[in-house]
Amino acid sequence: MKAIGLMTEDSRVYFEMLEALRKQDLLFVSLDFSEPIPAKVGVIITTEAEREKIDFEKVITYPEPEAAIARARRMLAGEKAVKELVIGIDPGFKPGFAVLADGVVLNRSLAPSPEAVAEMVDDIVKEYPTSNIIVRIGNGDRTNRNRIFNSLWDSGQMVEIVDERNTTKRSQTPDEDAAIEIAMTPGYRPSKRQETEPCEGEIRNIQRISRLESNGMLTVSRDLAKKVVTGEMSLKEAIERQGQRPNDNN
Repeated sequence: MKAIGLMTEDSRVYFEMLEALRKQDLLFVSLDFSEPIPAKVGVIITTEAEREKIDFEKVITYPEPEAAIARARRMLAGEKAVKELVIGIDPGFKPGFAVLADGVVLNRSLAPSPEAVAEMVDDIVKEYPTSNIIVRIGNGDRTNRNRIFNSLWDSGQMVEIVDERNTTKRSQTPDEDAAIEIAMTPGYRPSKRQETEPCEGEIRNIQRISRLESNGMLTVSRDLAKKVVTGEMSLKEAIERQGQRPNDNN
């Protein structure tokens, strides 16, 4: 198999890609814009800003290392069609999100909110319309989990709920890593939409976060905290609303 070429003058991207390529023990070469591209190179990874400087047929400009490598490996293998695409979601205020194509990590990130997950899944579905797609959600963080589940259910996705025990790892990206583990773990398929009534602990947690976000200036009320938990308003909106009635923290 031919090698992956790494061509960029962006030092941050270069060292991130270098670490990822070495971690996966892949054959690669570092390239310079001023030198000819060796015949042994089958695909080149670079940045979007530098793409036009490269005269080569197969060029990857994905900004995330694992996704770029997964794409490069598929190109080197002949761009085979993806048979199964599994999306793993670690539920939370900002859910972990991972995409696996036939077992290879294609993408990993954080969703900005539980409801944003459905939009991200829709984008993946559009990119791989012929693939069998399964969405797996961890069973923790019940209310956020059910918010995610319901939005996916409404959009007609095949969704499984997974026992996420032992998926959390000590790393710099624990939510993303958990999403990968969740994607690789089969779950069960609920037959209806899920309840989103928040528990007392979830409400208190939002109140705690509101104190942190406001630098201790205020605590949002239980009513406002409940609306944040269920997705009726953002935490920022709740803090602004509470600021108009600072003595009401019940």
